[in-house]
Parts: sequence; C-alpha cells; structure tokens
Amino acid sequence: MKFNLNILKYHLFIQQGIPPERVNLETNFKADLKMSDNQIKRMLGFVQGQTGIIFPVDATFYLTDVFDLMIHMMIRAVEVEISDEYFNSRSETVWQNFLRTKFMLPVYAHLN
Repeated sequence: MKFNLNILKYHLFIQQGIPPERVNLETNFKADLKMSDNQIKRMLGFVQGQTGIIFPVDATFYLTDVFDLMIHMMIRAVEVEISDEYFNSRSETVWQNFLRTKFMLPVYAHLN
C-alpha cells in the first residue's frame, strides 16, 4: 500500500478534523496540531495498518513531527520510492543542486 503526506493529511482531517493546509513536513503533532499521545498512537496505528511498519511503544516520545514520522517510515520500509511529483514540483535550481550534491539530503541530529 502506498503512503504519502496526502494520505496522512486526509486521515488527520477525517479522524481529527485537522485541516490539510495545517499539515506539512515541519508540523509538530503536539505543539501545532494539539494532538494528545492517544491521538498520536491512533494515527501511528493507522500508518502501521497502511504500511506494515511497526512502531515502538515509546514512538510518541520521539516522533514529534511529520518529518520525523516520514524519516522513520523511510528507514523501516522495505521499499521506498520518491515520486516524480515531488521532483516535478521543485524549481530547476533546487533540482540541479540536488543532483550536484550527489543526492545528499540535509539531516540534522539533536543531541540531548
């Protein structure tokens, strides 16, 4: 089953009434969407049902935003596909820079 940001937006809208325009990669589940741990667990249950990816019990502690969720899914998924829609939506300059840097994506680690 395919899973993407639009499916997540649809789920959050149907299940919790969150308008799709409030959900993007930087959206924090608790701070921006005011989701409780139980709501996040239900959302992760939906994602697990759609993808088969199993989330640890403490996932609500470290999956704080949409980006974290998507990266977690990419790491755990058997197969990951970046759709043409993503690259076709980017400006030519961004796309050329992505190629020039040999597909390096910026990743940041927060050390506590």
